[in-house]
Amino acid sequence: MKANLASERLLLTLWVGSLCAIGYLAVPMAFATLGDVTLAGNYAGKLFSAVNYLGLGAGSVLVISKLVSHGKRVISSWRFWVLMFMFTSTIVFVAYLQPEVALVKEQMHHDGNLIERFTLLHTLSKNLYLFISLLGLTLVLSSDKVES
Repeated sequence: MKANLASERLLLTLWVGSLCAIGYLAVPMAFATLGDVTLAGNYAGKLFSAVNYLGLGAGSVLVISKLVSHGKRVISSWRFWVLMFMFTSTIVFVAYLQPEVALVKEQMHHDGNLIERFTLLHTLSKNLYLFISLLGLTLVLSSDKVES
């Protein structure tokens, strides 16, 4: 049980650490140093795609692990529901937001009226990413408590 708990903590820390490293360090540095906003944006998109796929993998393993190790009792755990929200939000990023942002960016070259749609999607993405990061940090900081 201790090894399982340690593995879950390590995987959660990897996921949340990558969210923080990419979203709050690598991407801002890309925009600050690359000079070309389009190049930096494309690079940022690739970094966010990578971190979101890592989140899908880590989230699925963590959710399945919780379900297997705790069974139906997991439903009463606030930590499980926070993890489920993070995982579901990551699915929304991969399945909807990232492809939609990419499509709107591509179409903006032909139709300049799409800037409002891009701004809306970008703002939604930023806020959801921040929320997922904060929830993840909450789980990491509280993970030293053993759940009953």
